[in-house]
Order: sequence, then C-alpha cells, then structure tokens
Amino acid sequence: MADAADPVTAPTWEARLSELHRRLRAWRLSFETALEDVRRERGLRGWFKKPRPEDLRAAEEEAQRRAGTAVLAELSTFFDELCDRYPSALPQERATIRARIGADEEVFDLFWSYVEAGPLRVRRPGDEREFRRGLVAVAIDDMRTELHLIDAVLGRLLVAAEGAGIEWRPVLAEIAQVANRGAGGGGACMRTYMEEFPSSPYFRVTVAEAMREATRKALAAGPR
Repeated sequence: MADAADPVTAPTWEARLSELHRRLRAWRLSFETALEDVRRERGLRGWFKKPRPEDLRAAEEEAQRRAGTAVLAELSTFFDELCDRYPSALPQERATIRARIGADEEVFDLFWSYVEAGPLRVRRPGDEREFRRGLVAVAIDDMRTELHLIDAVLGRLLVAAEGAGIEWRPVLAEIAQVANRGAGGGGACMRTYMEEFPSSPYFRVTVAEAMREATRKALAAGPR
C-alpha cells in the first residue's frame, strides 16, 4: 500500500499511469465526438469561414465538459504527486519517469498543458511548492517540446516567482541538478539548459525586463 505521505511510490505510480492511459483513450474518443457536435452546433465547420481562436477554445472547453473532466482532474493530481516525488527519486527512477511520460502519447499531450499552466499557479510567497512543481515538470519534459515553447514557459515561471517574492535562483539550481544530464528528446542537455538559462540571450532580452515589471507591480501592490 502506498504511504499516505507519499502517494506516488515506485511500485505504484507506473500502474496508475497505465490505468490513466487506458481511461484517457476512452475519454479522448468521447471528447472528439463531443467536439464535432459542438463545432457543428456553433457553426465552426465549413470551408469559407475560419473560426476565431477564442471560439475554438470555447468549443474545446464545452467538449471537455460534455466528455467529463473527472479523469483530467485525476491526471493533474497524478502529475502533482509525480513532480513532488521526482527530485528525491534515484537517478534510474527519474529516467524512468521521463521516459514513461514522454512515450505515452495519450498522457504526454496533456502533460504539456500541465507544464504550460505551471506559471499560473505561482502567485504568492507561499507558492514555492507550485513553483518547484513547475520546474520539475519542465525537467520531466526533457526537451521533447520545441525549444521556443520551453523558453517561454520557463521564463514565465521565473517571472511569476519574481513577482511572488520567491527566491527562484536556488530552486532553479536545485532542480537543474536532477534534470537529465544526457540528450533528451530534443537532442539537448536539459541540466545544462536549466543551469545556463539565466545567462541565455532569451533571458536577457525577454525575461529580465518582464521580471523588472513584475517587481514594480508587486511593490505597487504593497505587502501580500
């Protein structure tokens, strides 16, 4: 039985992932059917009228509601627990986590949505755990996603931490140490990428100014 204080343990997390994969395959079929229905009902199909992005997003949200969101909420909780476990796991298990998440197509498509949502969960000084999860999720992605998307989400995480008053540098350095030292899905070293991100051109050009703006807003808002 899993320890109540550590709900994702080595003997059980892979079994949970397999079960979620099975349920997600069934859910996706329901979602795709619901999405076709919603698009037809809202006139979002056809050759001569290109739907607006916001209309497509609204249609997807409605299709998710119709297909049911319970399994998506369960998957998000699973990702939280896996990200909490990852830093203290042994190197072999960390490699297994990266490989299993990356190889499971049903899960990985939704995992990137989880990664992108990470910065939105970092709002206050007490959100360091959410910040840490966000960084771990980037490490688990292991450069499988396009670099410009990884740059953007890691930058947003650091900006969110700066605005929340979280000391992000030591946490980033800590998570970099448990990132993959070798070549990930994108053919680059995630550990080196995370270690060098604060000195990267993207950070200097895009992230640094956003951090200054986040700090100004935080100071103007007063004590949290």
